[in-house]
Amino acid sequence: MQIYLSTLTENDYDTSLDEIKTAFRNVAASNHDEQDLVLKIRESAEYNYELEVVAKTDDGDVIGHAMLSEIKIINDETRYTALALAPLTVLPEYQNKGIGKALVQAVEERAKAQEYTTIIVLGDPNYYGKLGYEEASKYDIASPFGVPSEHFMVKFLWDQLVERPNGDVVYPESFN
Repeated sequence: MQIYLSTLTENDYDTSLDEIKTAFRNVAASNHDEQDLVLKIRESAEYNYELEVVAKTDDGDVIGHAMLSEIKIINDETRYTALALAPLTVLPEYQNKGIGKALVQAVEERAKAQEYTTIIVLGDPNYYGKLGYEEASKYDIASPFGVPSEHFMVKFLWDQLVERPNGDVVYPESFN
């Protein structure tokens, strides 16, 4: 079976929401509303369809999804525009096959092409650490959530960043 990645199309709209719901169904750390977050982001003025990617089988079934959305990192002097990776999903029967990694790499490449420099993610440090994400607090980037700091991570997409963002992360209204 062939798996391929593509930009979300109108035909994938509802099936991607179903896939997200199914992927999080048995995840204990989930509120089981990730599909609602995706829907709110899609309906927001800041939505960028080029930063949403799905994984499909050769039959056209959506089996994975990744989305990036703009956020702010704010300190006393500066407001940085960064991205949040949320959510990343792969149906359980397709996990551990490199699909999640491929989805993350695909959205990262699209972010770089649009000249974004920084991605924040709230997730498993064992998984995201393998993809180059590091604890955000190491770079003085603070989470607005009461989560263990090792679960709030950052990746800088450009090796030669003159000034790395630092400060408090502020999510848009669609995340509330």
